[in-house]
Amino acid sequence: MKKVWSLLLILISLSTVTLAQVYEGTAEFDKKKYTAFLAEYDYQVPAVENALLKRFAKLGYRPREEKGIFNKDKGFRVFAGSIMSDITEGAADYYVKVEDRSKKGKEAALLTVIILQNGEALSRDVSEARSNTVKAYLKSLLPDIIAENLELDIKAQEEAISKAEKKLESLKREKAELERKIEVNQRTQLDTENELKAKQEGLEILKSKRTTTPASPSSGSAQKTNP
Repeated sequence: MKKVWSLLLILISLSTVTLAQVYEGTAEFDKKKYTAFLAEYDYQVPAVENALLKRFAKLGYRPREEKGIFNKDKGFRVFAGSIMSDITEGAADYYVKVEDRSKKGKEAALLTVIILQNGEALSRDVSEARSNTVKAYLKSLLPDIIAENLELDIKAQEEAISKAEKKLESLKREKAELERKIEVNQRTQLDTENELKAKQEGLEILKSKRTTTPASPSSGSAQKTNP
């Protein structure tokens, strides 16, 4: 039994590695480069966004979103002065961004997280223990992401069903209209056939009333005699 559980734990661990890879890298915000935490998930972007935003929302935090065509920071969501006790001690500014990394029909999303405290980006150089805590936190998002992904799939399926139902109803209405037109066409055909038959009979009656014109006597068949 212990071997079975050990095997399951290994499989779960391998699955987690496949579905969520977390590491440190760099990211740019406000024209400055910072050390950032990068997490790759094999799920669609909205699922990752929803999972992360709900984590912050549970603590009462709402982000400021960077927008604008010419804004190089577009896509970043900023949680200023947020206290995430699972990650840092005290308040910090969180800059998060989720980008699509899907390839050949395989869903993938890249989450970038910059954590600033007193203007300094958190990294393993600042605190290896805190760095590992952040990575563990980002991996812990996986169950939430899976749940959000399922809800998105359910919603997509419901929308597909609704669309198919509307199409079916439209086809049924179209069929009913075609059947009505066929019925009208059949009645019109019958009326036209009766009308045609009556006209043909009338024509025959008219033709029967024709009279034969007598032939004119030829000029050499009769001669005048002198008394």
